Amino acid sequence: MRKLVCLSGIVCVTMLFFIAVSNVSSPNEVPLWSANVMDPQRNEKTFRILLVGDTGGIPILETTWAQRGVKETMALIANEKDVQMVLNMGDNIYFTGPTDEFDPRFETRFEAVYDSPSLQVKWLTIAGNHDHFGNVTAEIEYTKHSRKWYFPSLYYKQSEEFNGTRIDFIMIDTISLCGNTKDIQNAGFIEMLRNESHDPRGPANVSAAEEQWTWLETMLSQSSAQYLIVSGHYPMHSMSSHGPTECLRIRLDPLLKRYNVNAYFSGHDHSLQHFEYDGNEGHKIHYLVSGAASRADASTKHVKEFSKDNLKFNYPEKSWFSWSPVSQLGFRKGGFIYAEFGHESARLDFYDKNGKQLYATFIPTRRILTEFVTKSTVSPFVEI
Repeated sequence: MRKLVCLSGIVCVTMLFFIAVSNVSSPNEVPLWSANVMDPQRNEKTFRILLVGDTGGIPILETTWAQRGVKETMALIANEKDVQMVLNMGDNIYFTGPTDEFDPRFETRFEAVYDSPSLQVKWLTIAGNHDHFGNVTAEIEYTKHSRKWYFPSLYYKQSEEFNGTRIDFIMIDTISLCGNTKDIQNAGFIEMLRNESHDPRGPANVSAAEEQWTWLETMLSQSSAQYLIVSGHYPMHSMSSHGPTECLRIRLDPLLKRYNVNAYFSGHDHSLQHFEYDGNEGHKIHYLVSGAASRADASTKHVKEFSKDNLKFNYPEKSWFSWSPVSQLGFRKGGFIYAEFGHESARLDFYDKNGKQLYATFIPTRRILTEFVTKSTVSPFVEI
């Protein structure tokens, strides 16, 4: 992503045009490209979003150096692509979530940070483990006080359409489903640090978790959308610090395969990752991690658990100081994903905080169960 200084409107438009038609390739040989921002029919052709995670800033300093860089690049790309929505994958307020809906950190960690005109779109938001350390209900209530923060419930469905193509975004609360990463649900910063860190050990409220599982399968089974996207904070697969979430592998992954979900989006690990696994009858499921909006961790702790056939990309690359206070405080790297959904496929571009395109991939539309379209005696799935 080239940062432009426009001397006049004509010069700026001309520069954007030449960038849009350039034939430079990304590291995995997917050509770079840009949407034509002057195309009056662009909203009929595509639906465009940013995918971010772990945006919650940092105590005292409020925002990190990396977060400010990520935000500036997000704003540039959102302006160039005319982005229509942002998916915000949790850990919205570090380290212990808000106290109530009037917590000043909503302003200092979110509103005042993502204040660029191009980012004043709906932010579909879910909770992360750090949000659950505080008053997660306050984050739901804050929806009433913000023009862009959208978090109507711990889990919910949002559908978007463009010219006959529909996207169903199923937003889930993985902490309610699988448990928090520590034994405490509400605590101060010191108590959180003293508590032994561990992977999720099961839901705090089993009946509430089962209610959500039932709701989720209902949403998946009823969807006839060309794109069916499930989003949660915990990753299904991850080669980084936290690694895979066993609870999701056991309960969620079979549902993704059963209903031919296109992709599972997540955050939690402070990195960008792309995995691809087989679903039903040639269908591929894509697993994306985007948790580097305010800091990046180059850990490869779980990399040996994955083959090159499944792990397609990860950022940042491991270095001699993969984990350090510097990286965790957000002084160095960060990134996010831009996704553009078209009538036949969605293109995902991975960017670092400086606007460099790191990687790109495509996700085709779903193979939908014939019960949702027309009955077929040839195959239980049809391409649409």
